[in-house]
Amino acid sequence: MASLVVSGGFLLAMIVASVRAAVVLPAGARIPLHAGSVEHCYLAPKRAGLVAWPALGAVVFGALGGIAASRLAAGWVPGVRYVLAPAATGVLLAFEVGALVARERDTSARSE
Repeated sequence: MASLVVSGGFLLAMIVASVRAAVVLPAGARIPLHAGSVEHCYLAPKRAGLVAWPALGAVVFGALGGIAASRLAAGWVPGVRYVLAPAATGVLLAFEVGALVARERDTSARSE
């Protein structure tokens, strides 16, 4: 149960970060969607990028939370069941915040 609460908190933080970025970033901003490195980065339009991060977090939260609560994970070590969904959601939150901070810095540097 605690794992779902922590994962839900991370998901809520992802939504808050996207809402903040929607207010702070200019209309023409492009949001990086990356797979761990700059070389594998796609610059999405602002609205699509700000929706994609929390949507991906919700998918990961639902899939890993569902797997951890299912019969499939019945034989797993309890620590894996309790940590899997919050860890993955936390990593996505860190990627989202990093992408949004980088975009905000880039936008503010261009305006100066």
